[in-house]
Amino acid sequence: MRRVAWLVAFVALLGLSAFLMSRGDKPKKPERVLKAEFPRHPRDWEEERNRKRRTLPPAAPRPGEDEGIQRKRDPLLVALPVEKGKSSVVFEVAALKESPIGQIWLDCMLEEQAENKRRGRGRDDFKERFGIDLLQDVERIAMSSSKVAVLSVAQGAGRFDKSGWPKRTFGEKGAIWEDTEGRSVFATWGDELVLAGVDVKEIEAAIARLESKSPPQAPPIPDWSAYGDIYGVLSPEELADMLPEEQGEIAARIRAAIDRVDLHVDTSEDVAIVADVNGSNTDDVTDLAKSMGAALSLARAGAEDQGDDRLRDLLDYATIKPRDGRFTVDVALPLEVLKQMGPCRKRDAAPSSSQ
Repeated sequence: MRRVAWLVAFVALLGLSAFLMSRGDKPKKPERVLKAEFPRHPRDWEEERNRKRRTLPPAAPRPGEDEGIQRKRDPLLVALPVEKGKSSVVFEVAALKESPIGQIWLDCMLEEQAENKRRGRGRDDFKERFGIDLLQDVERIAMSSSKVAVLSVAQGAGRFDKSGWPKRTFGEKGAIWEDTEGRSVFATWGDELVLAGVDVKEIEAAIARLESKSPPQAPPIPDWSAYGDIYGVLSPEELADMLPEEQGEIAARIRAAIDRVDLHVDTSEDVAIVADVNGSNTDDVTDLAKSMGAALSLARAGAEDQGDDRLRDLLDYATIKPRDGRFTVDVALPLEVLKQMGPCRKRDAAPSSSQ
């Protein structure tokens, strides 16, 4: 999922030193004290918001299980692919569009999807193609490395009529459109969800999960983890693949030691990132935390030896905290730095292309 891989890699920061040292451009030195609050648990208003979002009836209990207390489910989380070893990330559009960095990130993602690559056309192109304004009609965007995007939209916004795209119904509330060249699939489920991707089987599977009364597989993002402006679960395999070749040892340890990484990001002023790293083998996870901490220390020392004060100061914002067989990566990044990083800056600096 190239259009968001840069963001997942960036906010995960499990190879922060290698990732930054491998870049040709250097971030600007922060000129003020950071304003950031680390998201470590859901706030009261987020718990209430999540409760209201659980509108899908409870699924049937598994064979032999007591019915117990059955709780309704969040349709957006249920629609996400459940394949193991994949990453899923949710963007709270309502929060991001009000944050200093949020609109920059949203514009970048839209630019990646736009047919017209002219600057600033991503949002307009999406609205022209699908009739949806991503900053006005969309509450949340969930992206999966299974190449499925799920959008939670305002009532009535999930109406789509693409002339020339064959339409068919699927299930009780689903409608699917495929472009004539078979490269894009677009679907709606009722008037609350919009799904997009490249594999019609993945879209059909998402609708089937939404309408199934069978015992469900656990969604990739559990209800308790739905907090922050960006949140999700990151695949250890995909994180390891994002590291440069010279960090092969750390990549191998990530694959061997980590079961999942839970991500939470606050973007209200500067950006505060918390990545909770979990694994089944306590000793392996502890060793990985030590290796990551050592890599950060070496990167700081190297930046200082080379007189690179900007990189050194940026690395000072990264900390690794071991906690009972797991560890947490905390990073606070200033807005001034983020404006200089990511694909938007590269695209702006590159010569214009006719492609």
